[in-house]
Amino acid sequence: MANRLNVWFKRFLDLSIIIGIFIEVTVPIGLRKAVEQTIKLNGETSEYAAINDHFLFAVISIMLVGALALLILYELRKMMKTVISDDCFVQENVTSLNRMAYYAFAIAAIKIFRCFVYFTFAAIIIAGVFLFAGVLSKVLAKVFDRAVSYKEENDLTI
Repeated sequence: MANRLNVWFKRFLDLSIIIGIFIEVTVPIGLRKAVEQTIKLNGETSEYAAINDHFLFAVISIMLVGALALLILYELRKMMKTVISDDCFVQENVTSLNRMAYYAFAIAAIKIFRCFVYFTFAAIIIAGVFLFAGVLSKVLAKVFDRAVSYKEENDLTI
């Protein structure tokens, strides 16, 4: 049962990466349509008006965040392969967790910087979530690093 769940989750990550790439490619068009539609419905007072005023910056920041999120999914996918093969305490997973932390910190930094160009509460919340995720990834990297050390030491003993 547990292995089926792991395989299912890896497939979910595969699908998420495919959908994420599609969304990443369509950001400029999709954002333009969303902004125009929202301004048409809510007028120039909506937060989308600020996006419209800084459209190029919005597209670039969203696409950077999207690319970093895809990299996080890719690292998770690599880690799930080791979980499925029942060999998860390996140095590659420590490296993946550290990379995910850096990607999460970069996302948080982009979102915080974006607030200086145009502010939304959602950006602050997203920045907080990714700061937390980055710290959690760093802590897990240290835990996995110790587990790898114990495993390697144990393997040498046998």
